[in-house]
Amino acid sequence: MEATLSLRITQYLRKHLADPDLSAARIAAAHDISVRHLYAVLSRSGISLGDWIRARRLAECRRELAGPNGRLRTIAAIGRRWGFADATHFSKVFKQAYGISPRAWRDQNHPRSLA
Repeated sequence: MEATLSLRITQYLRKHLADPDLSAARIAAAHDISVRHLYAVLSRSGISLGDWIRARRLAECRRELAGPNGRLRTIAAIGRRWGFADATHFSKVFKQAYGISPRAWRDQNHPRSLA
């Protein structure tokens, strides 16, 4: 059971990645373990919970901004969709991660027509 716990936790994280209330307490409760045990299991797998969640959420935002419907929603709405409640914070962490703002990334992938 312990051997598959890390795998089950990461599967849970992927399934609930967009949930804004995803937290260590919620993840631990879903697996009937303590928060301390959750962090220990993830640590043995080389996973920092906050970093893991943030990296995957940013990757989904990046993918969505560059995707075919990248201009259909606001940048803030895309950030919220993936768990970033504050647009300013989202823009800041996106730029820190990728070296480009979400707006510049979207514009680079969806240039505005000059018509």
